Amino acid sequence: MNKTKTRPSTDEGWAVHFYDSDRHLRFTLEPSHIWAFSWGIGVGLLVAILWSALYGASHSFLSNPKHVANLPPASETISGEDLRNDPASSFPFGID
Repeated sequence: MNKTKTRPSTDEGWAVHFYDSDRHLRFTLEPSHIWAFSWGIGVGLLVAILWSALYGASHSFLSNPKHVANLPPASETISGEDLRNDPASSFPFGID
């Protein structure tokens, strides 16, 4: 008589359940949560690197005296009462 042995399935996935002291389910971590968190970290790092590169490039361009000497006159040097003098932005893209 041949008896076949069944192997447990390993394709079911996983989940981690967190309970409080009263045995109430608080939250569950599943593989999709980990993937979403990883994508968020990756995109956040990419945005931070690009933002700092653009910020550094804008400041290096403005601090270079060769480029500053070739700039057209600013609105403060033009005479006129209707012109509004905006302060120079310390952050790229005019966000302060």
